[in-house]
Formats: sequence, C-alpha cells, structure tokens
Amino acid sequence: MRFVVRTGAPISAPLEHWIPRRATPMEFARIQCMAVVATARKKRILWLGAYALLSSVLAVWGAYDYWVRIPNHERQYAEFTQQKETLDRLEAKAATTSLSEDEKRTYSDANGVLQSFKDSTPEPVPAYDRPLQLWVYIVGCGVLGVPWLLFGIVKLRRQRLELDNEGNITLNGQSLKCDQIQSIDMARWMSKSTATVRGTNGESLKIDDYLLQDAHLIVGRIANRFSPELWNADGTKVKASEEAESASNHTASEASDAAARDSH
Repeated sequence: MRFVVRTGAPISAPLEHWIPRRATPMEFARIQCMAVVATARKKRILWLGAYALLSSVLAVWGAYDYWVRIPNHERQYAEFTQQKETLDRLEAKAATTSLSEDEKRTYSDANGVLQSFKDSTPEPVPAYDRPLQLWVYIVGCGVLGVPWLLFGIVKLRRQRLELDNEGNITLNGQSLKCDQIQSIDMARWMSKSTATVRGTNGESLKIDDYLLQDAHLIVGRIANRFSPELWNADGTKVKASEEAESASNHTASEASDAAARDSH
C-alpha cells in the first residue's frame, strides 16, 4: 500500500489523470493518521537472555575446572609420578640386593596405588588449561559477558519509537515534530535495516528495525512522504512495474492537459 498525494485533476477525474507528488507535512499527517509504536523485538530479548544463560553456565563450568578439576588432576598426577618413581627405584634395587621389610611394604603400597590408575593413567595438565578457564570462561563469559548481556537486555527493553497521529516522531524521549523532519537517509535500509531521520536543526534519529518491532512501518511512512516514487509505506522499495506505471500515468496526464489546452 502506498501513501501518495495526487494532484492535477479534480476529485471526479479518472485516476490516470492524477500525478504523484511529495506530500506536505499536513497532508502526510492527515493521510497517515494511525499512530505506530515500535518497541523491542521479543525474539531479540530472548536471544540475549539465552546468551546470558549460556555465558553463566560456561562461567560456572570454568570456575569448577579452575578451582576443582584442575587441582584434583594435579594432585593425582603428582601422586602417580611419586609412586612410579618409588616403584622404579625399588625394582632397580631388588635386581641387585634383597629389600628390607619396610622397603617391601613401601613397594607393595606403591604398586597398589599404581594399579588404581591402570584404567586411566594421569597426564600432566596442559599449560594452556588454567589460563583458558580463567580468562575465557570465568572472566570473559562470567565477569564481562553476563553483565554486558544483561545490560543489553535492560537497554533494549527501554527502546521506544513512536509516530503519533499528527506525524510527530519520538525515539527514546527525543522528538521531532512533523514539520521539523527534513529528510530520511535510507542508504543502509535495505542492507542493514537502519535509517536516519534528520531534523531541520541538525537533529538525527537513528532507527534500527533489527532491534525494534514494527519500526519498518514508521520508516516506511516517512520515506514514502519524501520519496513516494521509491518507497512504499511499509518500508519496502517500489517495484519497477509500479515505477513504470507512475511514469506512464504522469505522461498520460501531461498529454491530456496539453490536449485540453489545444482544444481551447
């Protein structure tokens, strides 16, 4: 649906005699009288919440590895290494001389400890393991990631964009009246879903349809006001067939007006 103002013929004239032109602020407000409010996209909030939950889980996992798993593994490896050295030393001694009763008991204890590790021989903790758990999971995901994501949720929930029934636009408390809207920059709309509304006094309101639900309706209405031949009121580009039809109607109207003047 396109909101354009057509002039050049009385109301009773056929549509082909009407030609499109840019709507004035008052005409824009009258034609597009329905107010639109754009708030945070629920899907975006859910994604941020899911990422915050995942970051929390990873942070807890990293903390467990850093303070529980790695120290336990280091103790097991140290015990395995010590008992292995004891066993090797006593075996080497037993090859040349008899062991004392204390040495035999020590040998038996060391062998029993090593047998308990036969299913999974401990390996040394990789040098990167502690720094990985600390900086990536505890600090990156927990200390920095979770607060940043929660702050993003709070900030996003406060986003509010409104176009009232008089054509005035308000973004997070910053307002522009209908006659103060000078232009709208649509250069990044199709690629990044962002548009910038510029005011007569240098004001700038950046609208992001990726974050705000129904923001495309507001952007589309303003863009359609300034460039009805390029943009529909829903924020989509005018198709080539519609552009051709508009040009054809314009040409037909000019020819009809010329014919009327010649007849007089």
